[in-house]
Amino acid sequence: MSENAFLVVQDRPYGAGVVAARALAEGEVIADLRHCVTADTPSIHTIDVGDRHIDGPQVRYLNHSCAPNVYVDAERLEARALRPVAVGEELAFFYPSTEWDMVGPFDCLCGAADCLGTIAGARAAAPEALRRHALNRHVAERLADHVAERVEAQQATVGAA
Repeated sequence: MSENAFLVVQDRPYGAGVVAARALAEGEVIADLRHCVTADTPSIHTIDVGDRHIDGPQVRYLNHSCAPNVYVDAERLEARALRPVAVGEELAFFYPSTEWDMVGPFDCLCGAADCLGTIAGARAAAPEALRRHALNRHVAERLADHVAERVEAQQATVGAA
């Protein structure tokens, strides 16, 4: 994240987070993720970008929200504002948009009206809840395969009856 776009704060109920240091426009790139390091193993701090997990100051303090104002684009390796963001507003993205399975599932504290409750990755979320969010291609493809497998299993159960 560019230093003039965010501030790291420690006083969140769930630990550190980042807030906008200045107003951000919809679509504005707030972090270049090309300089993140590839993590040896996934952790609660890494982001799945499809072929690897990345870590670094650009992503370390981006928290989750079920009503995100940031989208992490795994193909372009950038984070950008989904809508205008006010000074002091926390920057957060929808974790299941990048994560199929999470190393550290948690109870969400975002307070959004359509909060998922427990965040464990896209595999654990209801497909209808995921449809409300932009998903990265690697997650959308796995979701499509997962849904197809479930349909096939249901058809096999019905056919066996």
